[in-house]
Amino acid sequence: MDRITNESNLWLNAIKMEDEGDYLKAFIFYLKDSTECIKQNSFVRAALSCSCAADCLAMDGNLAGARQLYLQTATLYENNAVHVIGNSVREALWSYQEAYEYFNLACENNKAQQIYEKYVSLSRKINPFFGEEEAMESLRIRKTEIKPHSGMHTSNMQVSADVDNAIKQFLNDISVTSDGKSNTNLLQRIFSKIPGEKA
Repeated sequence: MDRITNESNLWLNAIKMEDEGDYLKAFIFYLKDSTECIKQNSFVRAALSCSCAADCLAMDGNLAGARQLYLQTATLYENNAVHVIGNSVREALWSYQEAYEYFNLACENNKAQQIYEKYVSLSRKINPFFGEEEAMESLRIRKTEIKPHSGMHTSNMQVSADVDNAIKQFLNDISVTSDGKSNTNLLQRIFSKIPGEKA
């Protein structure tokens, strides 16, 4: 209860600012929450906060900044898949689905294709009858649910600079994260047959 009512709770402050329509303040709170979650190796929670920060920028018309954060969100979900693959294949598959969606939102089509190939490969390990048609259907639903944001970038240059600096600081703060080295051998075995995949 204390955590829920605590004014220092970054997530709740972000939601409060977003509900009030102050997307820039919400964006800052979401980024701070994401940074804290990454420090605790909570990649899913970090990705959620990062995607919310991106949504706030998109709502405010800063599509370039939003795409940067969608890209980071996708990377966090991909990292989570690597992190959990030895313990939960189901969560790894779900994480790859999320990564696929956010790489598409970030307009990173090549990276989305790589995630698609990993998703198919891992799915076939579980079910040898699972093929590309099933994977395409599953991920196609994800892709069609993506609604591109529209709007103009804010003309306030100071606000724009503040947003850019906040994103740079965020990316710098999270540059040192868990890289899944403990799962390297497992990943090599699982994805060894993916064309062009380097171990």
